[in-house]
Amino acid sequence: MLIAVLGSLALQAQANPDVISREYKLILDASRFQSQTESGDVLALMQVVKPAIENAIERDVSGAISLDHDRQVRFYDTASTCRLRQLGYSFRERVENGESEVTLKFRSPDRYIADFEDLSSATNGAESKLEADVGATSTVPFKVVYSHSTKAPNTRTLNRMDDIHTHFPGFQSDYGLDDTLTLSLVGGLTIQERAYRNVDIDLGQHDAEISITLWYQGTPSGSQSPVVAELSFKYQDPSADYTRKVVNRARQAFDALRGLEQWVEADGQTKTGFVYQYDSAFCQP
Repeated sequence: MLIAVLGSLALQAQANPDVISREYKLILDASRFQSQTESGDVLALMQVVKPAIENAIERDVSGAISLDHDRQVRFYDTASTCRLRQLGYSFRERVENGESEVTLKFRSPDRYIADFEDLSSATNGAESKLEADVGATSTVPFKVVYSHSTKAPNTRTLNRMDDIHTHFPGFQSDYGLDDTLTLSLVGGLTIQERAYRNVDIDLGQHDAEISITLWYQGTPSGSQSPVVAELSFKYQDPSADYTRKVVNRARQAFDALRGLEQWVEADGQTKTGFVYQYDSAFCQP
C-alpha cells in the first residue's frame, strides 16, 4: 500500500509541473523612445503606468524606475536550417561588464510538454525555471505560452553546437545534434539591451516587478529609437502556490496596461521574433 501511495505521489509531481514564474508582456510603440531622451521617455511612460495599475487593483505601485541592465544580447542558431528554432528552442547570450551568460529556452503552449524537455545543466551556477509568458494581441486579450529555460555562466566562444552540449547535456542526449554544427549569429545582430526596473506592484501575497526593456541595434546614440520596446511585470513563487487574489489582480493590472493605447502596440513584434525576422534569408537553405 505504501509503495502504491508513493508511486501515486511521484506521478502527481511529474504530471503537475510547477510554474514558478509568471511574466506579463506587452510590446510598446518603440518610436516613443529615443536614445538622447530615453530616461525621460521611460519616466513619461511610468507616469501613466502607475495610476492605471493602482486604479485597476486598488493597490500600491512603489519604487523609482531606474536603469538596471545595460548589456549586449545575441542569439545563435544554425544558418540556413535554424535547427534550434525548428525544435522550439532559442539559444541566447547576454554579456554585461565582460561577463557572459547563456540561456537555452524551450517554448510551448502546453506546460506539460515544456516541462518534460530536459534542460538540465552541468555548469556551476546554472538556474532553471518553468514560466508562464502572458501576452496579448488586438484579437486575443490573454495568451499564455510556457517557457522552460536554464541560464548558466559561460566562458566559451560560441560557434559550434558542442558549446550548447557542454552546458546542456540533456539537450544533447535528447536530440543528438552533431557537435560540429556551426552556430551563427542570428541575423548578424548584436542587440544593446537597456532594462529599467526597481518598481513593484503590490499584488498581496506577492509583489510583481515592472520592467521596461529597450532593444537597440548596435550602440544607441542621438535620436535613435529602439527596434523593440517592451513593458512587462513578473512575480515568482518557488512553490507555485499563488492565491486567487494575486492572479486576479495580475490580470486586472495587465488589462489596465493593455488600455494604454498611446503607448502599446497591440500587434507588435516580440523580441525573439524581431531577431529571427530581421534577415529573412537566415533560416532559408
